[in-house]
Amino acid sequence: MLALSILVSVVCSLTALLGIYYAIRDLSADLVLLGACALVALVWAIFGITLGLRDLAGGHPEDRITLYGYLLTGFAMLIGGGWVSLWERSRWGSLVIAVVSLVAMVLLMRLHQIWPGGFA
Repeated sequence: MLALSILVSVVCSLTALLGIYYAIRDLSADLVLLGACALVALVWAIFGITLGLRDLAGGHPEDRITLYGYLLTGFAMLIGGGWVSLWERSRWGSLVIAVVSLVAMVLLMRLHQIWPGGFA
């Protein structure tokens, strides 16, 4: 589980850096940046499914509502950020992907704090 968390962090940070680069260069989101956002959403979904399966197998979190709320919020936020950047054809669309990726990293850190037993 730790390796999957590291993978999510790396993909999120690289996507955030790419989004910041696009915003600084005044570039709109193209297929590369949108693909990176889709990759973050895919990795986040795999992470959420893995945590859900671990919960079903008996790794009981202290607060399931918060756990699944964070997972669903992160996934919906990534999909929404990609959608906004698809329609906002300026540097701000690229910046939206960068911010969404950074917030996904913060959500991942918070997940480690609220459910530390699930990551061992």
